[in-house]
Amino acid sequence: MKKIFILLLAILIAASIYTYLTGASKRTDVPVISWKSDANPQRYEQIDMYHKFLQKNGVVKEDGSPRGQLVLDTASNQSTLIQAVSGMAGDIFDCFAVTDYAAMGVGVDVTEQANRNGYGLNTTYEGMWSQLSLGGRQYAYPCNGAVPALWVNVDTFKKYGLPVPPQEWTPEEFEELGKRFVKLANAGSRRQLCFFVPSVESSSFAMPILRSMGKDVYNETMTRSVANTPELAKVFELLYKWTYEDRIAPTAADVASMNADATGYGGANFSNFLQGRYAMIVTGRYGLIRFREFERQVTFSLSQLPMYDFKNLLITVRAAMPYGRTKSPELVDMFLRFLASYEYNKYIIDFADGLPPNPHIVEEDLKQLKFKYPREGITHELEIGWAQTIAIPESRPRYLKAGTPNWLGNSISEFFNGRKSAQEAAEYVEYRYNLEIDTACEANPATRADWEEQMHVQARIDEYKAAGKKIPVEWISNPFHIRYYRKMGMLVETTTAGAR
Repeated sequence: MKKIFILLLAILIAASIYTYLTGASKRTDVPVISWKSDANPQRYEQIDMYHKFLQKNGVVKEDGSPRGQLVLDTASNQSTLIQAVSGMAGDIFDCFAVTDYAAMGVGVDVTEQANRNGYGLNTTYEGMWSQLSLGGRQYAYPCNGAVPALWVNVDTFKKYGLPVPPQEWTPEEFEELGKRFVKLANAGSRRQLCFFVPSVESSSFAMPILRSMGKDVYNETMTRSVANTPELAKVFELLYKWTYEDRIAPTAADVASMNADATGYGGANFSNFLQGRYAMIVTGRYGLIRFREFERQVTFSLSQLPMYDFKNLLITVRAAMPYGRTKSPELVDMFLRFLASYEYNKYIIDFADGLPPNPHIVEEDLKQLKFKYPREGITHELEIGWAQTIAIPESRPRYLKAGTPNWLGNSISEFFNGRKSAQEAAEYVEYRYNLEIDTACEANPATRADWEEQMHVQARIDEYKAAGKKIPVEWISNPFHIRYYRKMGMLVETTTAGAR
């Protein structure tokens, strides 16, 4: 098996070298940079816009044509990782794990030039800062992002004479309306065909509820998992109740049956949502790219996931990360400036390609979308507003290796399938993540030294909490605790904007 892996790795490296040597840079008289991204047709339009951006900003030849060229290089996350390690990662690559790549040394610190050229962290969402930086230094800038929430089919609720869900609601309110919906929608049917929401058997549904009760999977410095709490067990039990007792969310068997019957472009969840089998669907505004293509148009409203007192939602980012070995740093810098430009952000909001990376620059345009797309109402303003106010990324310790399993989601499945109690499942989440941290520290002395230093910081935090003293914000690396303690008045604010 080891020999096969080495052989495959050698083949991939050789293919990367061949691609580089025979690439577009050998067939043009201007420097060429590659952008490793997905094959979304919108990428080609964005590349054309980048070339016009170069011209607008004077990066041109004597004849006025761009003094550089951007080409799309479609790649999977795995191939990008292999090429980055082998030294052949192109110039810019899309990345969902910036901190992992930065820790591996394949990125480049852009902090100073980002602040100088208009794409510093202070131009984008605070919730993304920890996903774009490592050790207070910036390594990437967003292409787009998302704050998944509940997109509501207003027509489905009107069909059954039910009120449209509010923008904010508690789990109890969510449950009560869900039970009313499934009773009406399945009346007269021999088996249940309609559900309030798709499966809730996921960490993306669990985390906002857990955090709304003031708890997270990791401590303030993310040196240890602290998942074994009554609150997490309560979340597991709540998701189970909605699935197996109240039947407002489908089981795995229900999903398999519904997906087999689903038809239409956009995937089974989208198809079932359009047909009224799901009253709501969890997605971001990027889902509108497909929804706008359907013959049957939907009237939307937007609701937060159900939660308790502390309002929060998860935020994700698809970031553009410059490769440290690029030979055209000026063109790479111009690309990141382009991502923060009005032209690019206007394109993102007009074509619903997720969250605009620099929302302040398109505030007035954003307000016009409800008139251009009246069926979508103020959904755009709501998601982007939540991204700017309550959205927090998942906590991810820098001590976890890339590819660490989602033990929270795994434990929900263990509980749902009767292999663990809710309390045992919560204990298992903490055990597995701490085992992952311990393994990483044992394998890498530098990681171990950093972890031990942060454990001393954690001890001071614990002392301050026990004494009721406010905690210096720079001691905390967990983005949830920063936001939660700020809300609770437990922080001493000493960090300047954009530094975290």
